[in-house]
Amino acid sequence: MPEGRGSRIGSDIPELRPGAGGFATRNPPKRPDRLRAAADLLDQATAADDKAAGRFAEARVDSTPFGISPQARELAARWSAALAAREADARVLGDATSDLAGRLRMAAESTRSSGFRGRIAVAP
Repeated sequence: MPEGRGSRIGSDIPELRPGAGGFATRNPPKRPDRLRAAADLLDQATAADDKAAGRFAEARVDSTPFGISPQARELAARWSAALAAREADARVLGDATSDLAGRLRMAAESTRSSGFRGRIAVAP
């Protein structure tokens, strides 16, 4: 797979870097450790989503007026609506990512105690 979206090549995340002590080595960590590491990465993504939502909210509140003409007011209203929509999207994504991290942590604990080897169901 070429570098870019979904590629593990050149990843800044050690767990995803081939041959760098990550999951792509000859001795991968045990499943519960992998699940916990994945949950930690999802927590980082959740924090990034929360930060993005905060920035969208700040931009909406701190945006400067475009002018007093009807066209400028219409543009400002559209811009504010777009920022509000992006903020809501980022918050929903953050919540879903956080929920998935929690599921992974629960699965990591259940594999330790029960030897679970099944798949984790993820809601769309």
